[in-house]
Amino acid sequence: MSSVYPRHLLRARTWLTVSVALFLATAVSVVDDGGQFLPTAIVAAQAQPDTYKNVYDGWKWWHVYCYRCHGVDAVGTTNAPNLTDPNEKLSAAEFLKIVRDGRPDKGMQAWDKLLDDKQINQIQLYVRARTEKILPPGRPDEVGPNKGPWAPPAGWPRR
Repeated sequence: MSSVYPRHLLRARTWLTVSVALFLATAVSVVDDGGQFLPTAIVAAQAQPDTYKNVYDGWKWWHVYCYRCHGVDAVGTTNAPNLTDPNEKLSAAEFLKIVRDGRPDKGMQAWDKLLDDKQINQIQLYVRARTEKILPPGRPDEVGPNKGPWAPPAGWPRR
């Protein structure tokens, strides 16, 4: 007894079924274990999404409010000090207070009207990553392996 479908349509249907099955199997393995198709930096960045996001957001706020005086990578200018000097490292609380209240005697305005505490803490985390030399100069989504996202080291930041 012959099939109601011509032979070439059966082959096409079989080919399509196999292709869809292989695609789904590959997609499940990539989603399940990070798969071989995602760059290592992206997988590592996904392992610590909050830290990466906070550093990246800190970098963005830095480039809106801080870089004009303190330099593009927080290394200072003639207008303001280098914030990546490990000998001048501030605690998170000191950094928050200085940014929030400013230092009028040194020409730094208060930023409490434009930045909330979360944003200031994100900036501090960015500066800390630069100070501790775990974040190289540049944009955090372009300074990791193969110009991909930077990945914070496991367990960073330590309190």
